[in-house]
Amino acid sequence: MRDRSDRNLERLISKPGNRLAYHHYLWSSSGTKMAIEEFWREKLSRTFWSRQLESNVNAVQMHLQNQDEKEWLQEILRYLPEGHVFNTTSYLILGYDNVVFGENVALNMSFEQFHLDRRESTYYLIHELAHAGYVRYHPLPELWNIRTVRELLDVVKFLTHLEGMGVISALRLRISQGGTLDGDYRTLLDDAETARRVNQYFKILGDIESDLNKALEECDFQVFEEMSRKNTRLWYITGCHMAQEIEKRFGIEMLRKLVEQGSREFFNKYYEIGDRLREA
Repeated sequence: MRDRSDRNLERLISKPGNRLAYHHYLWSSSGTKMAIEEFWREKLSRTFWSRQLESNVNAVQMHLQNQDEKEWLQEILRYLPEGHVFNTTSYLILGYDNVVFGENVALNMSFEQFHLDRRESTYYLIHELAHAGYVRYHPLPELWNIRTVRELLDVVKFLTHLEGMGVISALRLRISQGGTLDGDYRTLLDDAETARRVNQYFKILGDIESDLNKALEECDFQVFEEMSRKNTRLWYITGCHMAQEIEKRFGIEMLRKLVEQGSREFFNKYYEIGDRLREA
């Protein structure tokens, strides 16, 4: 980042963590795709080297290396099927995002939240490794190859389940350590705001479900933005809420089974809670 020569750019794009980030970008972005050199030039243009940034990055890396693996690993395995073994590499990168692709993950060491509270890097590691565990059983869908509204609905449910399990996996450790800097967890600790977001989510989901035979239009993909928007975070909040309710009613073993069974069964089990309440 101090020397942005073509030679150093070539070194950067040869690194597996940076290539993983690029492949995640190709998976998640619609429209014309940038070549990897253009992608990384654009990303690095937004990040400026300083001694303070370098100090912060080194401190976060040291924090991660000094963590007791047993403590954070058990939080992830708590919500994965019995006997799950990771085949995963966690890469530390700069300038993109915290992501999973395949069964590997990348953490963005320039993420400001990590610098405000270094524990956030551990919590996000838990979140992304929960995703890596999930995609062992259900590979990431091809987002932009969706052809029908029904397929769009399936992807929305998939991402709700995926993100919900990521959020709940870090919840217990965050609460025990008072690590609630992240907005998702501040929302989840506010029952009224959680209920508002959950209602907003299911209203959008209902709109999709109301006309599954409708021809898919470009504007329908706007649902991805609605669900992930920073000021709503609908599938993160709703997915975690659903997981909490299922765990409360059916136990943690059910949640672990649902990771194997997938998002359709996850939603069916959540709806079953409402059916039982109505019967009671």
